[in-house]
Amino acid sequence: MRREHPEAGAPAGAPRSADELREALSRLSGRRVLLQLTDNRRRMVSIRHGGPDFLEVRMQRMFLSAPDFVVRAVADMAAGRPADRDAIRRFVAGSPAAAPDGRLPERIKRPAAPARGGAYHDIRLYADELNATYLGNRSTAEIAWGRKISAGIRRSIQFGSYDPTRNRITMNRRLDRAGIPRYFVEYILFHEMLHEVLGIGERADGRRDIHGRVFKLMESTYPDFDKALRYERELCKQLHLL
Repeated sequence: MRREHPEAGAPAGAPRSADELREALSRLSGRRVLLQLTDNRRRMVSIRHGGPDFLEVRMQRMFLSAPDFVVRAVADMAAGRPADRDAIRRFVAGSPAAAPDGRLPERIKRPAAPARGGAYHDIRLYADELNATYLGNRSTAEIAWGRKISAGIRRSIQFGSYDPTRNRITMNRRLDRAGIPRYFVEYILFHEMLHEVLGIGERADGRRDIHGRVFKLMESTYPDFDKALRYERELCKQLHLL
């Protein structure tokens, strides 16, 4: 049985599953939590706002064995309430997965606002994960939301663009909405990151090859590629662009 109150050393409790930990954080914080477990032994807890109704939490997998009061402290911190950060630090210091030099983490990272003024999608976080997972961290472009969108219906729209002169990817702010799924925002971002990493090829006839064979092959490695294309067609219909 897990302890209900903190004591010196913050001993570990009975192990949870990842789903149980996510559900506990969601229930205690009052927010929907998207949980990612890591093997990082330096940054133990990182919390980002994914929008007004959910949080993205990255935690060292040691927290699967955290006592209830430690999980509650993390949930309080995520919700922006006063939190027992010392309890978290004591638990981390007493875990075999703590930093090799045995030091306590100097600071538990506070929840960060979505990158570049996004209200619902943290495109910097998305880019970091795409870069590490699919591109071998070769992308170095700056990632930013575009300027405020104007009213009215347009005949065409760019959901994203890459400017090689400034090494900058700009995402259309129309995508920063509660109803736009993350997988579609990630797909558009991944598409533009491929433009940066692969550059512009050349066909046998000397013409530029922007979306060549290698580009299309790499683009199709995105897990939700087909679903994203279907969603793009539906979104364009909703925006009266087709």
